[in-house]
Amino acid sequence: MEREQFENSSSQDLEQQLLNVLNFVTAPLNSEAKLPEDNDPQAAFKKGLYYLKEQSYPLAAKWFRLAAMSGNNKAQFYLGLLFVKGQGVPQSPFHGMAWLTLAQSQGMEAANAMIEQLKPHLSTKRIKDAHCYAATLYEQIHQLTFIQS
Repeated sequence: MEREQFENSSSQDLEQQLLNVLNFVTAPLNSEAKLPEDNDPQAAFKKGLYYLKEQSYPLAAKWFRLAAMSGNNKAQFYLGLLFVKGQGVPQSPFHGMAWLTLAQSQGMEAANAMIEQLKPHLSTKRIKDAHCYAATLYEQIHQLTFIQS
């Protein structure tokens, strides 16, 4: 009986942690989200790469998202890959497609191959929805960039 309760509580804890990470990564940035001291998206991207190399995927996702929301197409690409693989964030071909589409639209050619590999895993409607979500992200990025300028 105790083991069953433990398994239920630990799976609920894990589920809540995954929801928290998903909410962080997909929610619009708020005023409390900060880039590194020098306000440099490239520094945030480098922190993401560091945590990716260390296999600290949730931290990599956090820093990639900050850089991605500042318009860094490489960070958008890596964030898309994290969603595709389910590393540090819940596995979501939909969110992966959205971030990869955004990276592709901003000149990241490496995203093309991943997008083609994802297409069979999503319905045509979900692909269109991901493109709409990518457009929304694009607008948010450019609003943030305009406000920060």
